[in-house]
Amino acid sequence: MRNLIITIAIVAIFLEISGLIWSTKGDRPSETYIQLTQAPEKHVQTALQNGYFMMVGFAASSIVDPVQTGYDIWMEADADPNYRLFDYRKPGRNELRIMIDAGEAFPAWTASDPLSAFRQPDAMFRLSLDRYVILLDRYARLLAMPVEDWGFGHIGNPRFEELFTIHRLYVAAGFVQQPSTGLARLQRELSAWRMILADAKTVSVKTMALLIVDDDIRFVSKLLSSTNSGLQADHVLPWTAPLTKEEYSLRWPIRNQFVLGTTRGRPSMLDLTGGQEETIATQEWLAKQAEITPDAFRHVQHPLLTTMLGSPFESQRMWETYATYYDLTIQATESLHSPLPKLQDVARSSQRTLLDRVFHPLEFEPDWETFSHRLMETDARLRLVSLQILLRKPSAATTIPNRLAEVGSRYYDPFTGMPMLWSDTQRAIYSIGKDRLDDGGDPHFDLVIPAVLGPLKHPDVRSYSRRSTIPVAKRTI
Repeated sequence: MRNLIITIAIVAIFLEISGLIWSTKGDRPSETYIQLTQAPEKHVQTALQNGYFMMVGFAASSIVDPVQTGYDIWMEADADPNYRLFDYRKPGRNELRIMIDAGEAFPAWTASDPLSAFRQPDAMFRLSLDRYVILLDRYARLLAMPVEDWGFGHIGNPRFEELFTIHRLYVAAGFVQQPSTGLARLQRELSAWRMILADAKTVSVKTMALLIVDDDIRFVSKLLSSTNSGLQADHVLPWTAPLTKEEYSLRWPIRNQFVLGTTRGRPSMLDLTGGQEETIATQEWLAKQAEITPDAFRHVQHPLLTTMLGSPFESQRMWETYATYYDLTIQATESLHSPLPKLQDVARSSQRTLLDRVFHPLEFEPDWETFSHRLMETDARLRLVSLQILLRKPSAATTIPNRLAEVGSRYYDPFTGMPMLWSDTQRAIYSIGKDRLDDGGDPHFDLVIPAVLGPLKHPDVRSYSRRSTIPVAKRTI
């Protein structure tokens, strides 16, 4: 038995040394690998004019420049390629932090008739307008700045909790002045964040932009149902256009995680700043607000891989397999109905040797489907609100399902590629959502928008039922 243990130990040491030799020699990186690891070109050449640093330093002390503070935080992380966490613990960097949840700070936003709630003299958010006047000024400044996500290659990310609360206060404050001011702010905000969504280089900024666009579009839907919003439906239609290819794309967030993965095995300094804790807390907050799994961000972050004796594991052949997988994933996310590739399918056609497969298995498979589906949910809401506008107009169609089909594929359900569905009992149009099951317009499972219908040429009440639409899978209890 003793001899067997010694033999196993010798073999393990031999394999470890062989692995180190292989990794030292390495294989020449492929064109795909080289392309994925190249940093994005910077278009905002003057850092202090970049709104990204306003986001990083947004909650800085009132006596400092938040953009300069954000840039200082980023520069500290950028100076050490083995670290790249954001340090918010230094004095003055987090003094205007909002300690309560956005819903608690501003419950009027989610009321069924938010404009009426805004106009109440005792509305809670009116106190917040004075309390957060500095942050409101900073947010208005942010919307006027070009925003280029310089988080590529960094583990840290901006704090977003304050931005989410202030975006609601900014829009509401406009409506308190007068409806036209509120609508102008809403349009400005949607335009700015959709540009950020299209340009995002990191999954955290992509998710934050998605959150605000989603939050605004739900608010627009409530305005369309209100009789006192001052909203001209035709004027709003361009705001609710479906997501573009660039807005859908996860190209740069995926490439960013690949780059972070390839450097994760290097020795890194101890986190003495709380940067890792801050990053995890922000990611968990984003996941909660986006209503995705709490560990969604962790599921796209490569863990530290080690060999049998515990040394950091780096294999060019392994990363070449991941490079091929990531490249195929990027292509799939940019084509709406293409399924994402499976890592093991890619690995089977790779050039990895038998020893690679036995001793260096590909145990981590990123879950990009969660973020892809979340983008589709926001796109579905945009299309539904567009239909909420279009269905108000008179139509020559004889049924609601026919009308939903005749608007064209631009407004079809992104989850099915088929027309949105109509529920006569709910008096609503809906998307079946990521589970791809028809629940009859149940808002717990489907994405539902109430609809005010314009007159039909020959209305047939019987044809309003969802059962007369194109069939999809039904949920079974």
